[in-house]
This record gives sequence, structure tokens and C-alpha cells, in this order.
Amino acid sequence: MRTTKWQLFRFITIFFSSQTTIFLIPAIIATSSYQGWIALIVGSLLGLILLWFTIYVGKLRPNQAWVHFGKEIIGKWPHKFMILLLLCWCVYYVSFDIENFVLFFGSNYLRGTPPLFIQCVVGLVIMYTASLGFATITYMADGLFIIFFITVIILFNLFLPNADFNMVPAFFHYHDPGIALKDSIVVMSWFGEWIVLLFIAPDLKIEAKMMKRLVFAQFYVSITVLIGWLLTMMSFGPHLGQQLQYPFLEMVRSSKEDNLLGNTDPLLIGIWSSSMFIHSAFLIYIASKCVASLFNTNSKKIYVPLLTLVSVTIAYLYSRDVGRYYEHYNSFAIVIIWLIVESIPIYYGIVAFFRYRHKTAK
Repeated sequence: MRTTKWQLFRFITIFFSSQTTIFLIPAIIATSSYQGWIALIVGSLLGLILLWFTIYVGKLRPNQAWVHFGKEIIGKWPHKFMILLLLCWCVYYVSFDIENFVLFFGSNYLRGTPPLFIQCVVGLVIMYTASLGFATITYMADGLFIIFFITVIILFNLFLPNADFNMVPAFFHYHDPGIALKDSIVVMSWFGEWIVLLFIAPDLKIEAKMMKRLVFAQFYVSITVLIGWLLTMMSFGPHLGQQLQYPFLEMVRSSKEDNLLGNTDPLLIGIWSSSMFIHSAFLIYIASKCVASLFNTNSKKIYVPLLTLVSVTIAYLYSRDVGRYYEHYNSFAIVIIWLIVESIPIYYGIVAFFRYRHKTAK
């Protein structure tokens, strides 16, 4: 597969925006209120630390996937444990995606439809997309990026007239360092999924020049989320804003426009659904590579249906106890677990630095 660096930029943009632009905004409003912009900026900058270590580890073997050369850095069994940890993270993350999809469509458009039916349909789409491989997933994100980019610009211009700019001074007068630090860690976990890059080799050679485009991709997503947070705060305020599960969708529905621009909610739903499928399919694709590495097999596609089934099963269990789902989804403990997994490149990077420096000294 020949993938350009700008294709990777568009893929990463869609991969990160599928979650952050929808679910991060109300979460930050609920905890940080007026100072949410601090958490968004600091958290996204902290996420770049994980990106730097990911690029560093990837450059150690530019033409080889991390699952194959990682054992040379930390040893065979510790490496297998890391792969297993990442495998569980991917499958569990996809179950969150599926349950989010079920909660949205089940409460808005498919009321009365059994959650299991929706989960099975979503699971089939994810399974099929993941089985197509990285190349197809990248091309899907490539086409979706153009629609996403244009839609974001249109929506921001649509929401500006409804924003109350008299609230701006409040953003600079409310400060709580403890909350800002905690929410910055939360935001970092949302922008810290860079470990997925270690699975694109040898489809795409990881090199230093890639860093600039990836930083630009995170910068673009961060600015999109930040502006979305600002518009949500200035349109609904901190109290109503934290109760909105889907801020962009609510801003469209509350718009005074009766023309085409005021009825773009189906387009938003389509973009989010497509980006979610891309996000979940790539995670299942990564999980299949992890299983193949653990069992030392070359075939990956045969594991995709089983892994998808596990994610659907977890999502089904959550649908039977939605309160438990929200408890886990908003838990700070889950955030810490997320960061432990996303920090895997840091562990490898530190060990590689001292090991290779020691060999050089000899």
C-alpha cells in the first residue's frame, strides 16, 4: 500500500475527532465549567508527549511493526504482556463505541428497537470494515475528511450568531488549579491514542518528517474541540451545556435557521457514524494483529469476527445496566487505565534509550 503523509494526517484527524468532538465537550463543561479551555489546551499539549515517544519507538525499526520488534527492547514475555494489555484496551474501547451508538440511535431514532439488534448490526459493519484492512480504512477516512472539514466550517458560522460573547470575561476569572490539572489529564487520555501508529508499519514508514503533519492533525482537532466548547458555553451556558450529550447536534436543532443550514443534523449524524465505524474498525484491526502476534500466526482476518463478538457482548452487558456504563465511562480510574495503555511507547522509549546507549558506549 502506498499511503502519503497527508493521507495519514486526514486519517488521524478523523480517528481522533470521532470521539473528542462529540463526547469530550460536555464532559469538560461538567467538571471544568468556565476554565475548560485550560484543560483542553494543556491536555492536548500533554498528548504530544505520547506522540513524540511513539515516533521515537517507531523509528527504531521504520519498516517493521512494533509487535514484531518490541521483544528486542524489553524482552519476550514483558512484550507479550504489553500486547495483551493493548488487545484488551482495543476490544473494550470498541464496546464503548458500540454502546454510544446504541444509546444515541436507541433514544432518538430507533426507540423500541432491542439494543442487541442495533449492536449486532453495528458489529457486522465494524467487522466487515476491519476485515478490509488498513488501506481501505485509510481511503474511507480520506473521503470523509473533506465532508468533515467543510461541515465544521459551515456549522461554526451557523452557531456564531447565537453565541453570547458577554460570557468571554468569565473564562479568565474562574480558576481552580486542582480541577484544571485533573481535567488536563482527562483530555490527555482522549488525545493520547498515538500508540495506534506503531501498527501502520510497514504499510507506512515511520520517520521524523511525519511528526509535523501529526502535530498539525492534533492541532486541528484540538482547535475544533476548543471552538465547539466555546460555542456550547456561549450558546447554552455551563449548567445546560453539561447536560447535553451531543452539543453540535443540539446547536443545530436550536438554530433559528429554517433553511438547509438549519437542518444539517442528518449530515452531522452521518459524519459521526462513519467516523465511529472507522475508529472502531481500526481498533479491531489492531486487536487482530495483537492476537496474531501472541499466537505467532500470519493470518489476522480470522480473528476479526471473534474480537468483534467480544466487543458486542460487552456492549450488550452494558445495555442491561446503563447506569454502570455511565459510571465506567465517566470514571477517572478508567482515564488512568487508558493512560497506562497509551503510555506504552514511553516504557519502550525509555528502555530503548538506555539499552542502545549502553551498547553504543561499549
